[in-house]
Amino acid sequence: MTSQADSALTLQTFGSFYLAGQPRVQTSLPTKQVVLAPGGVPVTINPNGTQWLGQMYVQYFFPAQNIDAPPLSFWHGGSMTGAMWEQTPDGRAGWLPWFLRRGWRVYNADAVERGRSGWAPDAPPFAEAPILRTAEDCFTQFRIGSPVSQLTPQALSQAAYPQCQFPLEHFADFMCQVVPRWTKTDELMLTAWCALLERTGPVTIVAHSQGAVFALRAAARCPDKVAAIVAIEPAQAAERHEIAALSAIPILVVYGDNLELDKRWPQIRQRTDVFFHQLQQQGGDVTFVDLPQHGINGNSHLLMMERNSDAIAQLINDWLLQKCQHNPQRVSL
Repeated sequence: MTSQADSALTLQTFGSFYLAGQPRVQTSLPTKQVVLAPGGVPVTINPNGTQWLGQMYVQYFFPAQNIDAPPLSFWHGGSMTGAMWEQTPDGRAGWLPWFLRRGWRVYNADAVERGRSGWAPDAPPFAEAPILRTAEDCFTQFRIGSPVSQLTPQALSQAAYPQCQFPLEHFADFMCQVVPRWTKTDELMLTAWCALLERTGPVTIVAHSQGAVFALRAAARCPDKVAAIVAIEPAQAAERHEIAALSAIPILVVYGDNLELDKRWPQIRQRTDVFFHQLQQQGGDVTFVDLPQHGINGNSHLLMMERNSDAIAQLINDWLLQKCQHNPQRVSL
């Protein structure tokens, strides 16, 4: 018998586009003679003139048979690109195809500075050197396990947190998608995310970590363009003055396991909880899901990449059907 994950997928349409790029005139930089390939003829590069800055790359996929609900817009986290939603490190279908196969229209973007969106080396937001996270740092900061000094399978297995769901044997495959990030590009990124909302119309944002922060802030600026928000382990919350604009938008906040074993995550969780409780006090519709309370254990910060990612996707799908489908199915979380 062919499973839903293996069956053929028929699309109504798919494509991609860029948006949000703004011209910037560069002057007074020296002309360079550059050999673009070994043994090539030198070419004169004049960096002065009009460059584009702050653009973002977006893909979209619409299934032939779709749910009567706003599309999903996937917003990745820090040091990552839109690839994080496409496939798990161990080669299974990621959340983007999972939801697509269930009738959801989807958008997937590489934020400004990431992946196919690129960056401008002479522009002020990129003047400082970027951060490229190490494997040792990612293993700990993404809450897969305790600090490690070696990356051997045995060392990773010994350091992994209890009931670890991350596919440790494919940790190197995960690290291949970790890219440089900058620390002063937030306004460029937020502007691009808002431009995406204006382009797509009302969507449900499914956002991870840093992306969840941008989702909340962009929704506060464009509340009529956001049907709901799924915030996967948000790294921060929005500002207090943005609460009123978010009060009519249903929000699902999802956390994994072992937060108490990390130095930073209890403090991060405390701060975001304060914000979301304030939002609830002002009439906001916020649902909290701690996965262990639903019998889903051992998850790191990377919920969409883990062995039980389909179970988490199903939980989110049930909430979306309740909140966003025009003829909703009542479910309980």
